[in-house]
Amino acid sequence: MRYFMKFLVFPALLVSFGCASMDSMATAKSNADSLPATGLSAYTKAHAMNPSPPDRIGGPVEIKVSVRGGSTRWNQPGPRQLDPAVFGTPAHPVGFEKTPFPLVGIKPGMRQIMGNGYTIVDHATPFSDWLPVGEGSLEMTLTDATAIDGATTKDRVSFVATFRAPDKSHTYRVEADMALPHGKFFPTFGGVVTDHLLHGATGLGTRLMPTEYTYVAFWAKGRLYVDGKLTNDNHLVHMMITEGVRKKGKLQIEGGVNGVGRVVHLMVPPYKLGPKGPVKSPLKTGYLPFPYVKKEMMKAKGKIMAMPEGPEKKKMMAQMMATKALMMHTKEHVMHAMKEGKMFGQPFLHVMFGNPDIQVTHK
Repeated sequence: MRYFMKFLVFPALLVSFGCASMDSMATAKSNADSLPATGLSAYTKAHAMNPSPPDRIGGPVEIKVSVRGGSTRWNQPGPRQLDPAVFGTPAHPVGFEKTPFPLVGIKPGMRQIMGNGYTIVDHATPFSDWLPVGEGSLEMTLTDATAIDGATTKDRVSFVATFRAPDKSHTYRVEADMALPHGKFFPTFGGVVTDHLLHGATGLGTRLMPTEYTYVAFWAKGRLYVDGKLTNDNHLVHMMITEGVRKKGKLQIEGGVNGVGRVVHLMVPPYKLGPKGPVKSPLKTGYLPFPYVKKEMMKAKGKIMAMPEGPEKKKMMAQMMATKALMMHTKEHVMHAMKEGKMFGQPFLHVMFGNPDIQVTHK
């Protein structure tokens, strides 16, 4: 059975400050239209029907991870800076593979522009710098036995995480128990992978995260419980334990990740897993992030207003106004979707747990 990974989309208002030349934008569009879905798409598709994918060299590795009552950071939807090392410039854009946003690439038309460079994505993303602090626990036992994608896998996933909403309105439990043997736009390495680089410039996962060393990651089928009630079954669950990718809460670009720290990223996007792949199914979280986001934006505005007059203050204020427009449109979209019964609060989860205890056994 095939299962493929997708992430959420938040439609948003295009806001740009300055623009690239029409010729360069037309060239970027032409280049994007001529590209395949992604460089790894054909490779992964070719492996998906392999009935006997190779075993991991050196044999299986079992990884046990435990976090009990640890601190969490719940990533709120918001803007994400576009790294020129990954996305280039309006005159020379790169990193725009044709994949569902924000799975791998970001189309040039979805990039906000200021002067000669890109600023932020024109959609709210799961990779903002708004991170309310909470508490949570998780237990997992993972087996990395299969080296690469195929029709079957020997990889194993047993995962349970519990945590609360930032406003303490709800409690959550995420479970995962079936490794996904192959991906679509990039490999899942049999469902579990150890000792690898993901994201950023690698093309393995969204380019909105920086390139990061990953101790272990999985893509699996799972479920979400809210306040003890099963709300989403047969759902896509992605987890990875990486080196630290933030400094003082700010998500870094390529040059800012230096191997210090360790963090668990738990991502549950709004897709359930059907027999032919993912089907849109927003999480029924019941949590609305906008009061917290508004508070954080007011704090940021206060800091900008306190700055001395000059070009830097003007630039920061322009960025703030672009973010405000983005989030106002996002809120309108979410509230309208909720009234229509198409959304039930924040439709994705991206929760981070710090300093996990990792135990590795070579079988």
